Amino acid sequence: MEALKNIIDSLTQEAAEIQIQGRALRPDEIARVQAIYEALPHLKQALDILSAEIETTLVTYKIVSDEDGKLKQSARVACNFWNRFVVPNSSIVIRLSVFTANSTTIARAYQPYTREGVVYGVVEFNTKYLSSFTRNEISGTIIHEIGHTLGFGWDKWMNLFDSNGVFTDEATSILSDLEDMRVETDHGPGTHYSHWDEQRHGEELMTGFKNSSEHVLPVTIRTMALLGHQVVEDLPQQTDLNTLMDALAQVMFSRQSEAKAINLDHFEKTDLWENVPHDQPLSKKKS
Repeated sequence: MEALKNIIDSLTQEAAEIQIQGRALRPDEIARVQAIYEALPHLKQALDILSAEIETTLVTYKIVSDEDGKLKQSARVACNFWNRFVVPNSSIVIRLSVFTANSTTIARAYQPYTREGVVYGVVEFNTKYLSSFTRNEISGTIIHEIGHTLGFGWDKWMNLFDSNGVFTDEATSILSDLEDMRVETDHGPGTHYSHWDEQRHGEELMTGFKNSSEHVLPVTIRTMALLGHQVVEDLPQQTDLNTLMDALAQVMFSRQSEAKAINLDHFEKTDLWENVPHDQPLSKKKS
């Protein structure tokens, strides 16, 4: 960028020197000045583009507490998943930690909160189950919860469908895939209106039940555009979630400097968003 600025300064000076000769300019000098004046606007435009502050957003994580590094390993895969498909309208920080309880709850997520343009989601995993979970089982849960932090269950999502879980004409006119989709209307506040319908869409990533084998529908990625995000890669067909996660586990995260520029430590205590019981429907309690 500095080299380009020097070229612009040098050409500007050259044109000025040619024009102060105190005599009529030769044809070659006139041609040279014209060429410089034609080139300068393009060079200055290129400099403006290179000099502009580029605002980027991403999905990243903060490990508050862990067990044998399992959450850190799984969080990388989960963030790679969403960073592959979307550029969020605000950076997302998923804060992960552990708790220990003799209960059927394997994980619990809290209502996301926002500060200074960054959206935070908080997820805690029960150590009673975490030690026996595979990386993909943990990553799949984190991916699901990041989906909520990106907007599944938030205001924009709630405006896309009616009380029967049927998507509006306006929504389907933007995304025709939604004509075949329904929103969950059963199983209490912890599940209804925040997920795809379980009976109709089974083992999809964003249904309200934890399944041993899950897949991702293209509509789940495409819906992100209606929630205000930029979809940068389409998912062409229904794809096994484990297949996606195995591939993403090999991807090296190259945006450490951008992640470090985000305040990863900000924390606010919020209400419970959802429980993920062990082999049971989600909790019926949600504020």
